[in-house]
Amino acid sequence: MNGIRSMLKYFTPYTFLLGVFLFSLLVEVAYGVAAPLSLQYLVDEALLPKNFQVFLLILGILIVGGLINIAAGIGGDFALGKLSGEGIRKLRTELFDHLQRQSFSFYHRYRTGDLVTRFSGDMSSVERVIRVSTPMFLKELLAVLLGLVLLFSIEWKLTLVMVAGSALMFVGPRLLQRRAEDDNTGYKEAQERFSNTIDEAVKGHKTIKSLHQQGRFRERARGQIHNLFSAGLKLHMTNSLMERLPLTALMILNGTMLGYGGYLIFHDEMTIGGFMAFFTLFMSVGQSGSNLSFLIPSLIESGVSFKRIGEILAHKPEVAEAAAPWELPSSFRKLRMEEVTFGYNGTSDQLKDVSLEIAAGSYVAFVGPSGSGKSTALQLLARFYDPRQGTVFMDDSDLRTVSEASLRKLSVLVTQDTFLFNSTIRDNLLLDSAEATEADMVEAARNAGIHQVIEGWTEGYDTWIHQEGATLSGGERQRIALARALLRKPKLLLLDEVTSALDPASESDINAWINRMRGERTIISVTHRLASVIQADNIYVFQDGKVVESGTHQELLRRQGLYDSLWQKQQGFHLSQDGLRASVEVERLAKLPFFRSTELGLLQEVSGLFSTETCKEGESVVHEGEEGDKFYIIVRGKFEVLKMVPGEGDTRVAWLQDGDHFGEVALLRNARRNATVRAAGPAVLLSVRREAFHRLLDQAPHMLAELQRTLELRS
Repeated sequence: MNGIRSMLKYFTPYTFLLGVFLFSLLVEVAYGVAAPLSLQYLVDEALLPKNFQVFLLILGILIVGGLINIAAGIGGDFALGKLSGEGIRKLRTELFDHLQRQSFSFYHRYRTGDLVTRFSGDMSSVERVIRVSTPMFLKELLAVLLGLVLLFSIEWKLTLVMVAGSALMFVGPRLLQRRAEDDNTGYKEAQERFSNTIDEAVKGHKTIKSLHQQGRFRERARGQIHNLFSAGLKLHMTNSLMERLPLTALMILNGTMLGYGGYLIFHDEMTIGGFMAFFTLFMSVGQSGSNLSFLIPSLIESGVSFKRIGEILAHKPEVAEAAAPWELPSSFRKLRMEEVTFGYNGTSDQLKDVSLEIAAGSYVAFVGPSGSGKSTALQLLARFYDPRQGTVFMDDSDLRTVSEASLRKLSVLVTQDTFLFNSTIRDNLLLDSAEATEADMVEAARNAGIHQVIEGWTEGYDTWIHQEGATLSGGERQRIALARALLRKPKLLLLDEVTSALDPASESDINAWINRMRGERTIISVTHRLASVIQADNIYVFQDGKVVESGTHQELLRRQGLYDSLWQKQQGFHLSQDGLRASVEVERLAKLPFFRSTELGLLQEVSGLFSTETCKEGESVVHEGEEGDKFYIIVRGKFEVLKMVPGEGDTRVAWLQDGDHFGEVALLRNARRNATVRAAGPAVLLSVRREAFHRLLDQAPHMLAELQRTLELRS
């Protein structure tokens, strides 16, 4: 009932339709209640006295009333259809619009299945109660009230007995109401969990197949399907009890009415016609009362559904637009952060008192170790989040006070998490741009290095994208997303690891385009690959949420600080243009702790032992617990290090990227891996097997001793 009251606000603008529906309902109920009452007059005033004129009068009244009843029913059905349709349309629109205004934290809290279930199952439940249950509830309630009035007019003593006994029809459902609400909630939550599994299985089908995880997903799905069955059976039995208890009470009442009514007739306190009218009317009222009890489960279900929808509607966006937002001009002079502190949760801060300034038209890079805060800073500049302390300014305007539409028109963020719409390439590029021409689209695609690829497809720019771009390679998706951003011609272009999925040749093309665009637009690039930012006007180096260095590439190298150490770690590798063959220089091997004392000639032989390996996003290079027999150096790519935590599953404990190495213990002994290393995107590694390395160690026992000593110190 709380859900019904909450829905009233969606119907108040349609008072005429509501009035037509209620009037037609009153006519239908009045006719339905009056028809049984006519039996008393037919029997006592027309049939028993054999008065044909009275018979014709009553028959005529019934026919005219029936025609009026039919007309009222048709009008009421139309009014109800229009009224309920408008209410549901408003609710669906409000819910969808509300989702579009939510911040990122909202989508971290609610998964796809959670939201889809509210739009499908919960919304369908609310729609059923508005279109069917509520009108039926009003109709049956009115029929009961009018019927009771007429029953009292026929025989008040018998009516009192029936009213007292009818309490039995509602006691049972009332006692089961809390249980029914809990069972409905449990069933809908089980639906959500299964919907999330389906969503994950569809989106990750390639990864599931490549890692041979079909069995694991089958077991998960079977468990959730069994839970759905159990929750559905429990809900079914509860609803059945709520329906059967009123029917049992109605049977008891019928027996009571026959017994006591017969007693009144035998004592001349009631006529036969009166009893027939009472009996018929009571059956009608009893059926209406029984129908009311049948509606209780659906009303409870809709109440739970509306509560779940209300939970979403009550969620306020954390990054909300100001009441009177400031419209940004078409250009700006500078962008700056002043003493900004920010954390995604209350336990830790990803940025700590960060201040920086970026001039319009410049090319700026944010670099630093994984987890240092550089991507977080970029998202604050895009105003996907607001700082907990401090301010982000565009010129003199606090981003919290500006219009979101004007900010999005001025700037575009392109991330490594590429999303493409299920439409054609053309539609994905143009979107809602009415001004962009075919030539503009082709130019943007050329600049992103994807035009020739698209032209090579049979349908060209009319090629349809399926499964959010899953049929394309990571590099193709990335370049289409970049072309889409370029086509909007933003004054501020924010790039977050956009070349991470590209081969060296494509990355070189993108970097060349960025250098050409400096001066025309402001470009801020977050990257861990330092070779791509050597031409940047300014480089901000992040560490532990703070800016620890800033300057040009040459200035930062001269300081020999964090940037210089990161640069040195990524040097000494050679990668073919297609990204399929790699090698490492002897001087780079000499910088590894366990090779520092090894002669360069011997390291030259070690260098020749390495083989090139490539892996795709989501592919695990090593698995925790398996026996290790290889040592790896990351030439290009980013990897997450995962450890199994009891009760929590795989938990990320670190990131590895260009120049990092792992698995050196495997060079010495057959040890089990202590973590899983999984690619976060396309990657290239160099690896050497223990067997090949040991053949070399036989010729250089002193290198074995140094390796053992270094690894012992590290452990």
